[in-house]
Amino acid sequence: MHLPNPLQMNDWDNKTFFWAFQALQLAFVGVVCLDLIGYHIPIAREVLAFVYLTFLPGILVLKALRLHDLGTIETALYSVGLSLAVLMITGLFANTAYPLLGYARPFSFEILFLTIVGVVQVLLYLALTRDREHTGASHAGLEVSIPPPAAPFLALLPFFAIVGTYIRNEYHMVTLLFLLLVLIAIIGLAVGFDRLIPASCYPLAVYTIALSLLYHTSLISEYIWGYDIHHELHLANNVLMPGIWDMTIPYNTNAMLSVVMLVPTYSLICDLDPVWVFKILYPLLFALVPLGLYRVVEKQTNSKIGFFSVFFFVSFFTFYTEMISLARQQIAELFLALTVLAMVDKSMDRGRRTFLMVTFGFAMIVSHYGLSYIYLFSLIPAWLLLILPDYLPSGILERLRGMAGALVRDPLAPQETASRSGLRTLVLPYILVFAVLTYLWYSTVAEGTAFATIAGIGDKIVSTLFAESFNPATVQGMHILTSQSVTPLHSLAKIVHIATQGLIAVGLFATLTRRDRWRIEPEYLAVSLVFFLINIAGIAVPFFASSLNTSRLYHITLILLAPFAIIGGIALYEAVAGRIRAATALPLMGTAFQALSAFFVVFLLFNTGLIYQVTDDNPTSMALETSGDKPVFNGKEVQGARWLLSEGNERPIYVDGTRWWLLLGFNPDHQRYLPASASLVEPGSYLYFGTYNLVRDSVRIEVQEHAVTAADYADAGRFTRNQNRIYDNAGSVVYYR
Repeated sequence: MHLPNPLQMNDWDNKTFFWAFQALQLAFVGVVCLDLIGYHIPIAREVLAFVYLTFLPGILVLKALRLHDLGTIETALYSVGLSLAVLMITGLFANTAYPLLGYARPFSFEILFLTIVGVVQVLLYLALTRDREHTGASHAGLEVSIPPPAAPFLALLPFFAIVGTYIRNEYHMVTLLFLLLVLIAIIGLAVGFDRLIPASCYPLAVYTIALSLLYHTSLISEYIWGYDIHHELHLANNVLMPGIWDMTIPYNTNAMLSVVMLVPTYSLICDLDPVWVFKILYPLLFALVPLGLYRVVEKQTNSKIGFFSVFFFVSFFTFYTEMISLARQQIAELFLALTVLAMVDKSMDRGRRTFLMVTFGFAMIVSHYGLSYIYLFSLIPAWLLLILPDYLPSGILERLRGMAGALVRDPLAPQETASRSGLRTLVLPYILVFAVLTYLWYSTVAEGTAFATIAGIGDKIVSTLFAESFNPATVQGMHILTSQSVTPLHSLAKIVHIATQGLIAVGLFATLTRRDRWRIEPEYLAVSLVFFLINIAGIAVPFFASSLNTSRLYHITLILLAPFAIIGGIALYEAVAGRIRAATALPLMGTAFQALSAFFVVFLLFNTGLIYQVTDDNPTSMALETSGDKPVFNGKEVQGARWLLSEGNERPIYVDGTRWWLLLGFNPDHQRYLPASASLVEPGSYLYFGTYNLVRDSVRIEVQEHAVTAADYADAGRFTRNQNRIYDNAGSVVYYR
């Protein structure tokens, strides 16, 4: 039995598509109207609005482009990416045009709701008129059959995370979160040993594992936690409260539509507080990044390499810790994954592929400046690598072919009759368009601060490049490598991390020298080589890694480099296994995937902090460790910060290194880091203490030393002498001097 696949609506015949679309739209509008007149149906508005905003505009764009037969995964991914791009552009248009027409609050619910519905109607008209010849695809249906036993189990993983974080928040018990991480580890082993999880379930496993890891940290409090996300919340509220985006506010993040357009749009239409947009909806979107990467790798290798590439990517702690507090980068990485997916798809029509790559590229630019700069600066050397063989003298080219397989064509690939450049998807015009869009946006929006920031970083790097290279004081990556670990177990974890980078290096070498086996697309390989050099720069170039953070830089490069760790592991395993068999004449038990699954499960357990928690060895987990000083704030701390900032005066507010981020979400202009000496605190200023400061009588003092931040804890009492306590709610305190 076949039913129409809702994730491939663009492949349906026009009549079925039209009536299904209208039914969904009517349900959405009806639920919103009922909510407005006081008849609230729990969760209905939130769910229908999220589906309407996140899926339908993109489906209409795909249909207008006459893009069909993409498959369930590609259709769903492209639909989400195009929908987010439409929402950001719609918000930008409304914010620019409506004030000129006399509407001072374009980001009020009524105006935004009518605008989005109107834009969707225009897209519907374009889709049906441009795709009028489409009669539907017979294979676009969803076969109704008994799912594999693994499917419902995998689908339940995110609910383990939701329930586990609720129990943690309410009862300070982390047993269910322990169980969740153990189950994810078992899934990794099951795939490696070909047990329980069939290949048809790999995409579901990838998405649910990613979402579970994200939810097991994002939901650990009733408020946002982390670092930059507090500033992102402040900027989103700066749009919602006046009902308009002020594009002149001189903050880098203010130029990011992924924050100042998407968050207010979802908040208003879904009727969700921005805090819950960040905590619930953004992880749903960000979990699509691993799914997109899985499809990218699967198209070039096979499903098992695709699964373990993504398993490695999501196991690295940055994915579910730092990235939780970087909403703008979450969205930008989704657009990067979609760009790469379109780049490696050589079967798509060139014009449509160019449209997708340019659209996703622009969406990436307006989502996160750091990722966009890294991508831009990797495109140019990658393009040079691709065109180099076309300009080498024939004698040098033949000599290189004799020395290594890097330039040898893949004998298993289809024979090409046309020039190879005709099949390239990374071409100079695309790079120039991306560069121009980058310059125009970053130099004009938010007073050009995003452009000034990269110029400042470049100037600092150039001025210290030769004098400070490999210096741990100025090179954050080198500092991490050379610093002493707190315990032997943490030292072992560092070795495991270094081993993964070794596997990547081996994998790149194996891919270059065995093009007959590893048929990675040239564009993907060229950009990956540049990303690998970026990793090296992170431990060699002064102030480079610290401009983002070393762990974030490594996480970004893993978007493309993760598959090469799997390829490197397979190559090493086969080399070692061959020698052992030759020496002992005995069969070696297991396969490369079994060994890799065991290794990356250990990698997962170290990164999630499960091993440290079990052994009580300086625990690091945000979710499993309920004590310690972390940027996780309770309701009383938020209430105290809100009271302090509601006073509306411009006196300095002193706060320690951890609580500084909380106040950033209310007013980024007046808080100051607590100095090492109490005598440096200015008279006529406020002092804010959170729960940790009160319970431990301790404050975190941070000092920036070149590219490294040094932190220590000091007695809180010395800062409160001769201070007047003006606010106290038993969870936070405000002093005035």
